[in-house]
Amino acid sequence: MDLIRITILILFLIFTYFYLARCFLLVIQPQKKRNVYILVLIFMFLLNIGFWGSRFFRWQGHLPNYFYYLEWVSYTCLGLMLFFLICFFIADLLFLLNKVIYFFKRKSFLEKEIKKNKIHTQRRSFLHMISVGCASILTGIAFYNARKTPEVKKVFVPILNLHSDLKDFNIVQLTDFHIGQTIGLSYVHAVVERVNSLNPDIIVITGDLVDGFVHQIKDWVEPLSTLKAKYGIYYVTGNHEYYWDATGWIQFMQSIGCVYLGNSNKTISIGNANVVIAGLTDLAAIKFNENEKTDYIKSTENASIKSDLKILLAHQPNSAFEAAKLNFYDLQISGHTHGGQMWPMTWMIHFIQYFRPGLTLYEKMWVYVSRGTGYWGPPSRLGSDSEITHIFFKQA
Repeated sequence: MDLIRITILILFLIFTYFYLARCFLLVIQPQKKRNVYILVLIFMFLLNIGFWGSRFFRWQGHLPNYFYYLEWVSYTCLGLMLFFLICFFIADLLFLLNKVIYFFKRKSFLEKEIKKNKIHTQRRSFLHMISVGCASILTGIAFYNARKTPEVKKVFVPILNLHSDLKDFNIVQLTDFHIGQTIGLSYVHAVVERVNSLNPDIIVITGDLVDGFVHQIKDWVEPLSTLKAKYGIYYVTGNHEYYWDATGWIQFMQSIGCVYLGNSNKTISIGNANVVIAGLTDLAAIKFNENEKTDYIKSTENASIKSDLKILLAHQPNSAFEAAKLNFYDLQISGHTHGGQMWPMTWMIHFIQYFRPGLTLYEKMWVYVSRGTGYWGPPSRLGSDSEITHIFFKQA
């Protein structure tokens, strides 16, 4: 399977290289094609060196200081490349549509045919020039959206027979932070400051917190120790923790005051009401450690069905398919999808994931899917802003 994925990736990169070079030739039209091919090759090299180099050095256990800057260059180039591909592809679709329309309208005179072909070439070059400008502008907008401090998104979950002592009970969710690539100390500090200003009752962190090993980026994660919540901070793993030693991260998060809920639960008292907070290991955990397999039944052990509110933390929304069968939980809180992160993936994600960003009622259980507090890969968000989710409960 890994060999197939690598082969597909290599073929995609080769296609991307020649497609971008061809498109830029239509824009620049130099006398020597070699100049464009060299420039695109340098662009593709910068795009890949930080991405793959950082992984190699991290997995070797040491990341040279200068690679942090190469990561920034690489991931920014990755975002720019994706927007180039999107804009060039749309331009070529418009060009093809124009050709099809002309084909059915064309006249039989050869002179007019030649003249039209010249016009078509000029139009295609013009469309690609516009594409370069659009891709550059979209990259800038997406960069700003990704790097700004996430806005607070309020969510109200309807609960049948909600206990009166829970009318002001609230939860702040952080998820898909992905600390360790282009998300560092300043971003984490800004999020912590905003979360603490909300005075939450509890804080939940629903996985994909990091991209790196504990000894490499713990200083960037450590500010989470200053998060403040009246009834505690609860943490479950996402799939990315398992790429970077999940056990080490679980121990670190416990050391800074978080309660880890891997296939387990805890009951807290809010006035005269009892609230169950449970958590699952990520669905991908079994690929790395059989002992970490998601266990839905175990997550409910010793938790009373008569509790006034029962909440499940699960990184992947698809955990709801099995969790709902238990007929136990009132709400599942998840992340994972980033809401697609960048257009057009913000549209395509609906065909890949059953649960859309936001609140969905699945059978008798509510499922909330956050778009994420950070981002993964390119520092780009377009059509799917990062969020700090502030969850409240209301009488259904």
